[in-house]
Amino acid sequence: MVPIKGIYLALLVLVASSSFHSNQVKGDKYEEDEDDYYDSRERVLETSYHGLIKENETFVEITPLIKVDETKVCGFHIIKKNKEIPFQIELVNELGILKAKKSLNCEKRKNYKFDITAVFCDGSHSKSASVHISVIDINEYSPTFLQPSYVTEVDEGRLYQEIIRVEATDKDCTPLFGDVCKYEILTSDQPFTIDNEGSIRNTEPLSHKASHNHILSVVAYDCAMKQSAPVMVNIRVRRVCEAHVMGVAERIDYIANSMESVSLFPKIHLELCDMQCKGEDMVIQSSVSLKTKHISFGCDRDASQCLKKLNEEEQVESGMVDLLQKNTEWTKDLTYDEGTESIFHFDGSSGAIIPKNVLKSQDFAAHQFSIMTMFRHHSIATNDKHTKEHIICSADDHKMNRHHMALFVRNCRLILLLRKNFNDGDLNIFSPAEWRWKVPQVCDNEWNHYTINVDLPKIDLYIDGIKFESNVEDRHSNPEVIDDWPLHAAHGINTTLAIGACYQGSENRLKHGFSGDISEIKLSLRKILTPKQIRCGTDCAEKLLPPPDHFLEPEQQIQSNTQMNKIIIEGSNKSNIEQLLQQIQYINTKDNPTIGRRNIQVMTTVSCPNKKAIRLPTIDTYIMVTSSNISSPPATASSTLYNKILVDKPLTVDQKPQIAITGNSNHLVSYPDIKDGVKILAQINISIYTGKEIRPALQKLDSCNVIVFPSLNPDHEEITIDDKDGTDESLFKFDIKTKISKDGVEMIGYDTIENYQHILKSLVYINKKPAYYLNRVFKLTCSQVDDHFRSAEYTLTLTVLHPKQQPTSAATSSNVVMTVPSVIPTSASDGQIHSSAAVAADSHETNQYAHAMLHSHDIQESQSKVHNLAHDKAQLASSHSTMLIVVICASFVLLICGVGIARLRNNGSGSGASQSQNVDKHQPCPKVAPEQQLDWDDSALTITINPMQNDNLSDESSESENSDSEDEEVINGRYKNVSQLEWDNSTI
Repeated sequence: MVPIKGIYLALLVLVASSSFHSNQVKGDKYEEDEDDYYDSRERVLETSYHGLIKENETFVEITPLIKVDETKVCGFHIIKKNKEIPFQIELVNELGILKAKKSLNCEKRKNYKFDITAVFCDGSHSKSASVHISVIDINEYSPTFLQPSYVTEVDEGRLYQEIIRVEATDKDCTPLFGDVCKYEILTSDQPFTIDNEGSIRNTEPLSHKASHNHILSVVAYDCAMKQSAPVMVNIRVRRVCEAHVMGVAERIDYIANSMESVSLFPKIHLELCDMQCKGEDMVIQSSVSLKTKHISFGCDRDASQCLKKLNEEEQVESGMVDLLQKNTEWTKDLTYDEGTESIFHFDGSSGAIIPKNVLKSQDFAAHQFSIMTMFRHHSIATNDKHTKEHIICSADDHKMNRHHMALFVRNCRLILLLRKNFNDGDLNIFSPAEWRWKVPQVCDNEWNHYTINVDLPKIDLYIDGIKFESNVEDRHSNPEVIDDWPLHAAHGINTTLAIGACYQGSENRLKHGFSGDISEIKLSLRKILTPKQIRCGTDCAEKLLPPPDHFLEPEQQIQSNTQMNKIIIEGSNKSNIEQLLQQIQYINTKDNPTIGRRNIQVMTTVSCPNKKAIRLPTIDTYIMVTSSNISSPPATASSTLYNKILVDKPLTVDQKPQIAITGNSNHLVSYPDIKDGVKILAQINISIYTGKEIRPALQKLDSCNVIVFPSLNPDHEEITIDDKDGTDESLFKFDIKTKISKDGVEMIGYDTIENYQHILKSLVYINKKPAYYLNRVFKLTCSQVDDHFRSAEYTLTLTVLHPKQQPTSAATSSNVVMTVPSVIPTSASDGQIHSSAAVAADSHETNQYAHAMLHSHDIQESQSKVHNLAHDKAQLASSHSTMLIVVICASFVLLICGVGIARLRNNGSGSGASQSQNVDKHQPCPKVAPEQQLDWDDSALTITINPMQNDNLSDESSESENSDSEDEEVINGRYKNVSQLEWDNSTI
């Protein structure tokens, strides 16, 4: 037996050993738990935190959240360094809540940085974490200008790149709220603009007279569009002395037949400001021009009276033969104006033969002579430069076509032909026979006076009274002289003198006619005209009279041109220049002056010696020649009434002329018409009544005005003159000056109503973009005798007919049938087609058709007709788009026809042979809308046509377009298009 003491001792050792081991394990575990505990206390916070706070708030949004375990952490501590930290932190629901102690200001400080630690419940602190907080700006400030107001001065009449610059600032701390991004002028209707930099400039020149200063209200905006308080900007306009001519009336009246002169500028004054030259005299030059190109022959001329007076003064018998007179036997078939002026119109095929009792046959080469003529050549572009247009021609009277003497125009050259006879020299000796002058006046479409003095071998040409002298460069070729043999002997042949053309003896007719207007053709036989006589015939009866010589001072000059329609005054004394200008006068010595307007132009330049001249603004005024109080003898009853109406006051209702303008008040136009151009006043008629009668003597006008409302857009609108329908291809035959602008047409000139109507009816309005407009309004007024009598306003509304879109609807089905005329002639205008479509739409408001066509069938025509390829292709394209529907509908119709025929056959077989004979083979098929264009299976069908209807269709479609070749494509022996059916009319 083991002793009890021994067992007890063994147990004790075992327990001790076990206890020691247990205590050792517990000690190691405690040490490890203690280390984890201290690590977790240090790592309760993140390394860093970022926060955002608005200026008007105190709560800080922290990222990431400050989250801790409240069983271990009981608070937080902000570590303050050198500066005061305006934040506090609290522990709420295991979160660290950071707040500002007061409202922050981003403008003072944008960012804050500090450290925080977590405070454990035992009072110890964790490791610190950095906190970065940014203050978010709010738009609390408005922009403010640096100055309370702005004042500046500018010169009138100038455009500035920058007048003044305003500047504003914003106290907000961020670019969105703190930068100024825009400036704006609140004051409306001011000619100024401002950019985003605050620079103000004017958009048009300023005028001191219109406004001495401009006060603007300007505001600024930050980038968030917060507006500032307005600031006043005062822009003062300095008056700038602009050199110009003053004291010129807008209009000067002159009474016809007064034979007195009238001063043009009695109150003229030169405003030269402070212009001066250092140590030298200033040079002033003023020119006064009389513009009369639109009057009569370029001015009022009175050649016959002038020559008569000249011959009486010199006691010389006139040897002039007038070959072109009104109311004579040889000119009665010519076209001429009914006015007082002698103007004959030649169209290239007209002319007149001078009778022998007026002028016998002449040998022009044997004696000296002169030709005096005034004409206006119609320059027509032609490829034939050899066309001769004769003014006068002496040629063989029969059998042959030899030209002895002729004056004609060819290739813009004035040519004199003069052939010597056989008895004037050796037949084998060349001698000058043709003189060709190349002068621009021949083809300038203006009236010009020509005189040719022939004194062989010397020949002189005078144009408008001035002797033609060739330039140094072409003195050997202008005029070009062509030599020729003398004419051979021809016994029993005399000459025939013709004007406006040349007589062809072998053909017994006039040929080589003149195209243009001729006022006079005169011959001076066996003597030539003197330069004084030539000038007398070409001088204008209306002219400018220069100042008398006694008004001249030393170093002053006065120059006048030969036509006396321009005067130039030059000097250095301003007062004397003004005095000389005040003495310039206008006079018209013609017995029957042309009533109307004459334009006057004053141009002035100022310069220092050897320096560039400064041109003053041009002054434009006009002289209005009005009828006189005394009627010109001999006075007819009509002219007496005319003068009475113009002079006596007050006028009775029966005496007062009434200008009546009639015509259509509305005009509908389609797109193609208005793009090509429409004659807007083609239907007007103008008449002048006195009481209830039309007086022929009163049928003249001074002016007509066409006003367009609204004004034209030059980008795509214009008004032109188209005179293709007239007898002449130009309008220069009229004494009417026409001016076309975006506001309308202005016509000025004393002329007949017929001529005014011709121009008005030739006005063409073109609009390349008609879709932009609904209508245009044209207002026409005309006046007579210097606006004493004016017509009522005639108004024409031009309406653009916009294309109507064809209605489409999904409700169209096989049971809807639309009746459309089978043929509509293609000559119908677009407007008529649109009107027809509109009527059809109104009459069938309940039914809409998706693909309604105007033609149910096209008639085959010969290829000689006009063919519209675009229309056919469009029609073909439309048919392709519905091909699937067409095939389905065709199958449906054929099915119905087949069922109907089958039922009839069944009924016929049951009723006996007698009944089967009564069955009609031509069973009607259901009607199909024309637009469905079915491919018929007509192998078992015979279609019966009304012969009368067929004839009508053929007549109506005689002007229709041919079918396109694509429409005649054959598929399986049948036409592809239903509109090209081959009808079987064998049963007709």
